Amino acid sequence: MKNIRTTIEQELDKLDNKWQALPLRTQVRYVIILFACYLIIGIGVLVKVCYDLGKENNNISIKHIEAPPLMQDASVSNETEINRNKNQENGRERE
Repeated sequence: MKNIRTTIEQELDKLDNKWQALPLRTQVRYVIILFACYLIIGIGVLVKVCYDLGKENNNISIKHIEAPPLMQDASVSNETEINRNKNQENGRERE
């Protein structure tokens, strides 16, 4: 594990040295360009959210989650399985 950590730290040090070797003007340009991209993406997300909220049919259907169908066995029916689950609480049977 220490070998992986030292490898990662060495690679990060190399990247940091490359960044420090760039002229200050280039570093500032990169930071401004990346911030502008981040700002554009953020504004795009806000516009999309506002657009979705502004639609007329803004209905959200709320309903129960349906469980997948259980395997049908000749000896056990769905009603028996449901009743067995209702009679147990936290792995213990209810009194």
